[in-house]
Amino acid sequence: MEVVIVASIAVITTLVATLIQKKITDVDLVKSLKSEIKKINKEMKETKQDTQKLNKLISKNFEIQKKMMGQTIKPIMISGVLTLTVFFMISVFFKGAVLFLPVSLPFIGNKLNWFWIFILSSTISSLIFRKVFNIEF
Repeated sequence: MEVVIVASIAVITTLVATLIQKKITDVDLVKSLKSEIKKINKEMKETKQDTQKLNKLISKNFEIQKKMMGQTIKPIMISGVLTLTVFFMISVFFKGAVLFLPVSLPFIGNKLNWFWIFILSSTISSLIFRKVFNIEF
């Protein structure tokens, strides 16, 4: 029962983090900034000899990277605080949660403690939620 509760908490936490990311991040802006960076990188490869133009492109690239970082860091900070809080609570209340696997996983073995249950549940649900809510950069 503890395993199901830990997995459920991980899924709910991931859902909330995904919704925070969708609400705060301007996905279209991030996509356009990424495509602009690709164009600039292509130009930089083509203009290796002209140092003045190369310096301008590097400066422009840096400014775009700053804009993109500003868009992506806010939801990471907010959901990071949420996840760490939940992570701490699970470690206190569900430290005895163990899932026995029929096969042994490399580096982990055949027993998953609360940590691995949380990580695996979060990772799988994150992939699903990102597809469902169309959060692709």
